[in-house]
Amino acid sequence: MKKALTIGELLITMAIIGTIATLVLPGFLKDYHKKLYVTRLKKTVEMLENAVNQACIDNNVSYFYQTPYAKDDTATLEAFINKYFKTSNKDNNFPFAQKYKELKTGKEYKFNLFGNHAYKKLASGEAISFHCASNEPDHCDFRVDINSTDGPNIGGRDLFHLNVQKYTNKITDYLDASYCGGYEKQEGENEVIYQLKHISSRSGAGCYARLLQDNWEMKY
Repeated sequence: MKKALTIGELLITMAIIGTIATLVLPGFLKDYHKKLYVTRLKKTVEMLENAVNQACIDNNVSYFYQTPYAKDDTATLEAFINKYFKTSNKDNNFPFAQKYKELKTGKEYKFNLFGNHAYKKLASGEAISFHCASNEPDHCDFRVDINSTDGPNIGGRDLFHLNVQKYTNKITDYLDASYCGGYEKQEGENEVIYQLKHISSRSGAGCYARLLQDNWEMKY
């Protein structure tokens, strides 16, 4: 006699496999997406570093503050992006999502860029903005969405706020790792400073520092 699975046994087996898949798949996809975000952020940071260093080489200087691009002027900032990045939106459409969620609370906020900013969508799919404020002499800042307007549109997942240090050319975070995911006001803290840090933390500030601290693992 030949033995084989009955239809009933096959259905039971499929049901067990389906139940296991239902339990395991969401966690697997979540981990997969986190690794994907980290990989794309790494790539974007490398592009930023290359652009800053190439601008210094082209102008025969050592540091970014010595280049003509570290200015609070939109046309100059746009010239930097157009020269050192491969861009896709020649018509300068706004490449960021209109709203982003805060990592911890899930609250949705309108995305704003204050002051003179140049922004572009890159040919590889990222959105970047570039800003050099005259009242911030030691750094310029980048806002980066690693997949432009595509989801999840969450600060610290696909949206990050980075600095280029003008006197060292290093790419750093806008805030330290403790701000990743949100920021609560500290007792006695100056209201203006609080608002600046709170708004910045919504845009993923602190999460690049957190990734470096955790050896490029998105544990938050």
